[in-house]
Amino acid sequence: MQTSVGAHRAARSGVLQRGASGSRIGSRRSLRVEARDYPRPAFDTAETFQEAQALSAKLKNAPRPAKPLKVAIVGGGLAGLSAAKYLSDAGHKPVVLEGRDVLGGKVAAWKDKDGDWIETGLHIFFGAYPNMMNVFRELGIEDRLQWKEHSMIFAMPDAPGEFSRFDFPDIPAPLNGVVAILRNNQMLTWEEKIKFAIGLIPAIFGGQQYVEDQDGLSVTEWMAKQGVPPRVNEEVFIAMAKALAFIDPDVLSMTVVLTALNRFLRETHGSKMAFLDGAPPERLCQPMVDHFTARGGELRMNARLKNIELNEDGSVKALELCAHTHMCVRPTSLRLC
Repeated sequence: MQTSVGAHRAARSGVLQRGASGSRIGSRRSLRVEARDYPRPAFDTAETFQEAQALSAKLKNAPRPAKPLKVAIVGGGLAGLSAAKYLSDAGHKPVVLEGRDVLGGKVAAWKDKDGDWIETGLHIFFGAYPNMMNVFRELGIEDRLQWKEHSMIFAMPDAPGEFSRFDFPDIPAPLNGVVAILRNNQMLTWEEKIKFAIGLIPAIFGGQQYVEDQDGLSVTEWMAKQGVPPRVNEEVFIAMAKALAFIDPDVLSMTVVLTALNRFLRETHGSKMAFLDGAPPERLCQPMVDHFTARGGELRMNARLKNIELNEDGSVKALELCAHTHMCVRPTSLRLC
């Protein structure tokens, strides 16, 4: 059994996700959801996925360095482990320093006294994650992703036991997202849908530059500026903010949400969801560790960082770990003291 603490929090905030069992979830509105696995989406032809593959290929096909760098990476979360994977692909020797006794960062998990996994939050892999999808492919673990039906199901905060769903039809983006929103009449009124759509127009046509320019605004502030009804925040964005970053929309940068929405609107399979078939430290993090350690990299657990020593120009001179261990930095490389 796999238990997600974050799933319970997100459910209270308005979003409902399903696991991989064969159970059904019902409501007083006779909503039925069959939680089964679906075929892997055909997102290989998506421009973002091809870009991710091309960038990865550059590292793997680069000339082997005459003197590989020993590179320190602070943190054994997905970002740190991915960096180590790609550095080892390029012929270097990463050293990952993880302060705890568990890998994963945000996707860390622990076993309770009964042997069940307890996760740090609600973990979803969207089709709009081209770099992550490419990592799964290159590690040969794509079969560990359990793809679900192309729907988003929300719990109704003011109606316990009732749910509202957005079903994405099998048509190209952005029409599939538009149809999914328009066909949902339980969560938002037509007036709220129209105001929400008008508020999103700058994001749709402004491109990535507009998305990045909104970094100074929280989700709540952006919605007020665009005239989006408050109930959209209550019904949709509280759940989205906590699912994306585990924090409330009044403190989350709107750039985070718009980045996801832009991918969902532009990519046919961008909003399709998959779940990992087990605990992330075992099913995702460990294969990444196996990959870079097999190529000369190193992982140090319980290696807590105490201090970062800087040179006069602001560059890093050394990393001081607890128990007085140092990693010294040269201008062109890292070496262990």
